[in-house]
Amino acid sequence: MKTSIKNILAVAGLLTATAVSASPMYIQLPNNSYGQYLPALIDSDSKTGTFTEFGYSQMIATTVYDLSDGDVKGSFFDTNVPSELIAAGVPLGGISGTSMAGGNTVNLTNPNCGPNSNANCDIDALSPLAPPLVGTDSEGFLLSWDLQVLYHFDGYLSDAGIVYTGGWFELWFNDFYDNSNDRAVIRGEVTGSDLQAANLNIFFDITYAEAGFLWVQDASGNFVDASTQKTSLILDTNVNPPIPTPNQLLVVMDDQGNLSAIRQSTLDGSITARIEVPEPSTIALLGLGLFGLAAIARRRNSA
Repeated sequence: MKTSIKNILAVAGLLTATAVSASPMYIQLPNNSYGQYLPALIDSDSKTGTFTEFGYSQMIATTVYDLSDGDVKGSFFDTNVPSELIAAGVPLGGISGTSMAGGNTVNLTNPNCGPNSNANCDIDALSPLAPPLVGTDSEGFLLSWDLQVLYHFDGYLSDAGIVYTGGWFELWFNDFYDNSNDRAVIRGEVTGSDLQAANLNIFFDITYAEAGFLWVQDASGNFVDASTQKTSLILDTNVNPPIPTPNQLLVVMDDQGNLSAIRQSTLDGSITARIEVPEPSTIALLGLGLFGLAAIARRRNSA
């Protein structure tokens, strides 16, 4: 079957176009007890309205700085995984002590994040959806279910600021009425970061998405299942100050007998998504290749 010159040029033109940024999305709830316990509030499709951000507020953030050389600069990790916090020296009951600066007390808590955990670990907004009221399209969000966050980020601290070098995060579906329905629905792997003043962006690729759960709008305006096409996420938050001060830090001993300095704060932020397209260089090369095919086809047709 022959491909016309017109079709080749049309495809080449599309591939040289630029792509969209953050995109609208929605959540489909195929396995939720919402309809069973609150049938008067549910729509027949169990699909939320569209939103652009997963939002969180006052989420407890814990950073563990390596003190093996006596300096907090160097490697660190952020985590809210209960077992990792316990291993780092923060028990479930929390710990308090005098800061590295002396003269003030630093209190650290282990929020015990995971399915069925507290509000310090959850996504509390699907912005700009309305609050979970009767007749809205939030489909029971914060009434019968929410999303919990688990994460571990690795990074490096220097005089210039912080850079994230790896790590992961997971979103867990938390069913208020049926714990057997709780499950990980999204996992993202860290691909990089950008720090401007106190504003921090961390970039992720989705490496796992439950089939049919998260739908993201692509460049053509169609909603695509995030489990079927490469999707990226951006976490946007604030770290102030980016380099910790001694009065914020508590020195603790981990389960291996090593000293670490720990800072804990509460953060507000958002997570946005987009469907990925080929990088500009890849698009340009592919587009040029197709233009070349068109030229060859012209010559053949004129021969």
